[in-house]
Amino acid sequence: MSNEVKRESFFATAAKDIVAGSVGGVAQLVTGHPLDTIKVRLQTQPVGAPLYSGTMDCLKKTIAQEGFGGLYKGVTSPLVGLCLMNAVMFFSYGQAKKAIQGDSKEELSVEQLAKAGAIAGLTIAFVESPVDLFKSQLQVPGQTQFNGLADVAKKIYQSRGIRGVYQGFSSTLVRNVPANCCYFASYELARRAFLEPGQLLEDLPTWKVLVSGGIGGMSYWTLTFPIDVIKSSLQTDSIVPSQRRFQGLIDCASKIYKQQGIAGFYKGFTPCFIRSFPANAACFVAFEKARELMS
Repeated sequence: MSNEVKRESFFATAAKDIVAGSVGGVAQLVTGHPLDTIKVRLQTQPVGAPLYSGTMDCLKKTIAQEGFGGLYKGVTSPLVGLCLMNAVMFFSYGQAKKAIQGDSKEELSVEQLAKAGAIAGLTIAFVESPVDLFKSQLQVPGQTQFNGLADVAKKIYQSRGIRGVYQGFSSTLVRNVPANCCYFASYELARRAFLEPGQLLEDLPTWKVLVSGGIGGMSYWTLTFPIDVIKSSLQTDSIVPSQRRFQGLIDCASKIYKQQGIAGFYKGFTPCFIRSFPANAACFVAFEKARELMS
């Protein structure tokens, strides 16, 4: 098999990555949002008087108190935002790969793909942070101050302007760079491990792409979950600075450790880890299929 890869024009690559990334985002959201709601609720419940004893208890109580629709609270924000987020992420990843490759016609190494993933993680943080903030504020159990995506966005912006919209940005950035580095590298490494002699990546059967995407998703969360707990805590905190429990990333990490120890950084890990496989498997399959159709 030749190691040479076809070179696409900037516009062809960009269009495919943006559209396919959006399609992947929808698939990821539909598959994974219920478990994301449980994750956020477990991560941010009161320490002294927890509302839930674990994943199943949170699931049962959410459905009993709010119906099945309670699992999709805050879904409008990521439905709008995840399409944009994935479009930006896969576009950034595609362009980073082209920049790293330069004039070479050789296939990128996994290390080079990891660098491209890190660049994508840096870029997407600027879009992902506001989307996650709006979603997280709506997912907090018992919240009554917001009436949906437009209302939460409006009130946060009116309260503190652009700084309010980027509440928790530092933790998003700290999480995203290593997480996306692992995410894309693991996915690409798994895909290549599945190749038969002489087989091309685009000829992999769907089930192998599913498994590769799931592996990528699990690697994303395994190494960076403690930072995500900090991010969720900051983004579900009050939008009014004087009423906040935490004054920033370091203060939040310190208080979580003092109150709960190391275990505090792994609240909600079970639903997140369970969600990571099917949600990201669906995302990558949808992305690859959409890109294939456009080719």
